[in-house]
Amino acid sequence: MTGTTGKPRGPYARTAQRRRDIARAVLDIVVEKGHGSVTTAEVARRSGTREATVMYHFPTKDHLLVAALRQDQEDDLVRYLAGSESDVLDLDGLRAYARALPRRESIMRLYSALAGNAAVPGHPAQEYFAGHYRVATEQFANLIERRQAAGLAHPGLDPAQAARQVVATWDGLQAQWLVDPDFDLGELLIAAFRRLTGQNWMEARQVWEDPRTGL
Repeated sequence: MTGTTGKPRGPYARTAQRRRDIARAVLDIVVEKGHGSVTTAEVARRSGTREATVMYHFPTKDHLLVAALRQDQEDDLVRYLAGSESDVLDLDGLRAYARALPRRESIMRLYSALAGNAAVPGHPAQEYFAGHYRVATEQFANLIERRQAAGLAHPGLDPAQAARQVVATWDGLQAQWLVDPDFDLGELLIAAFRRLTGQNWMEARQVWEDPRTGL
């Protein structure tokens, strides 16, 4: 049942809150100990409920881990890409997110572990990653469109196609960093974004066309 605001209330609201509490408990364990340490017993203890309740809402450990990723995503990448116009044009929000990634290693490892299972039909990670890639692609496409309008991305690019390339590069660099962290992940991600969106070419063109350069 929902109220006039469209938000669940009564038992439905309590159920939704219980699921959020459980997901938050899983996420806390992942951050503190890694996803391999997640158990229904500890999740139940931290969320103030019973193991049977945990398993009722999330029947397998994979369901619990996907719930943790969903919880983490609520205030993650979208927040960084939805800043002020100056932040977007300077890439400050994206740079802040990229630089923070190494401090989120446990979440990155969980993400990579579940990403491989997302290709298995029926796996609980499949629906999550389908939605995640859709949202990430839309957000990056919007960012690229705004930067095209400001002359900071190549005008001939298809924003959606470029966004898919950015997301794919992002995942690939994260996977490499987890195996061998001997490079600056944040700066390499920003450099890849600049190349894939044609920002380097646009800056070179501006220099070429500037009469003050004498070219």
